[in-house]
Amino acid sequence: MMKLKKEIFRKIFHIISILCMIIPVELFGKYSVSVIMLCMLIFIFPISYFRLRNVFTQWYWKIIDLVEREKNIEILPARQAFSLSLGLLTVSLFFSEEVLKISIVSIAVYDGFATISGILFGKHKIPGTRKSLEGVVGGFVPNVIALLFLVDPFYSFLVTAFTAVVELVSSDKMWFLDDNLTIPVAVAVFSSFLLNFPS
Repeated sequence: MMKLKKEIFRKIFHIISILCMIIPVELFGKYSVSVIMLCMLIFIFPISYFRLRNVFTQWYWKIIDLVEREKNIEILPARQAFSLSLGLLTVSLFFSEEVLKISIVSIAVYDGFATISGILFGKHKIPGTRKSLEGVVGGFVPNVIALLFLVDPFYSFLVTAFTAVVELVSSDKMWFLDDNLTIPVAVAVFSSFLLNFPS
């Protein structure tokens, strides 16, 4: 029970912390996200990789204890956060501000709510995956609604459907297929194509 509560808390943290990336985009432009993600990779990654514990890194390990999965702590603490950093860094450097916002919303809302819904209500497993139908629906609806603040309903539906497919084929066993990396990058490519497709 405690493990489930921690996983739900972890995903709530995931949703809020990633959506907060919209704020620097709005205030300072898309390259502010590039700077934040680079700082994550340059300054925070070594703390995890070398497991540096001292008076200056206590805050970091307190966060890890609160939100990280035990298996990730054993392998590499905040591994998925670094995958996300690579994903958002790529999108912020090579795609438009609008596309970056779509990617941020999709990885925050779809991924977060899909996991929470799967934990709470998941009973019907999708063959060949560890995902449930309830999780897909639970991520789909909030993501469509959230994207309506950025794009029209048709685009919102298409992007969310694409996000669902990417999340289903992603894997948390290989970092280059981790959904925190694949969703923002793949959604950016797809969204860029949609937004530039002649109407």
